[in-house]
Amino acid sequence: MNRKGPAIELAFAAQRLVLQLRPEGLMTGTRRYPRFSLRMPVLCEGPGVQGSHTLGLTHNVSEGGLMVEVAQALPAGTSTSLRLLAGDRIVRADALVVWTAQTCPERMGLRLKTFRGADRLAWESLMTFQGGSTPRASIRIPLNLDVSCVIPPDTRLQGRAENISDGGLLVALPQTVIPQTRMTVAVPPFLVLPPVDAEVVWMLTVSEVHGVLHALRFLSEDRGREMFLFGALFRRLLD
Repeated sequence: MNRKGPAIELAFAAQRLVLQLRPEGLMTGTRRYPRFSLRMPVLCEGPGVQGSHTLGLTHNVSEGGLMVEVAQALPAGTSTSLRLLAGDRIVRADALVVWTAQTCPERMGLRLKTFRGADRLAWESLMTFQGGSTPRASIRIPLNLDVSCVIPPDTRLQGRAENISDGGLLVALPQTVIPQTRMTVAVPPFLVLPPVDAEVVWMLTVSEVHGVLHALRFLSEDRGREMFLFGALFRRLLD
């Protein structure tokens, strides 16, 4: 009698179980929706959320769900309402936490259940764009925020942040600052956000904008940068 059959079947069963329990979920070939890398702010709300709000950034997204990085993951099985900052539109949806991972930052997998109004069409449109030839690495969020830019040793320029992303800011300044110039960007004290270090990547004079546009790249990956980014995005989500 051939005794290898049951052993092989047991090995395949164990492999399937491991794949189902991995944070990444099932094998790519069995996924219902394609998954795209995208950094996008998301606000989790609801009675099951400690402190009523949890702000995070997506690691990847799909039409049916998201992987989100947060300071503290919600327990698996938690239902939550989401606000997703999809560019100049806030998409609202209800979701369920299906898995968590104790990484740093912590991660959780969310399954999207229902959308509010026409937000499903907006989400599907974003997924179609991400599946195209020019996907975004991170979503740029429109802002209208006064900032103060300090260039060593003692130059201070007052400007306005036009948008923000996971990687930096677009700021209008009253004069041209050449690329590779380093500066510290601060917001008004009432926002209670730490300053953040940045570097000019490019600048552009636009007739419709008062001043010169400068693309700034965040330099640090420390807690201060994270607090600045999350604080600005949290303000935008709650406006």
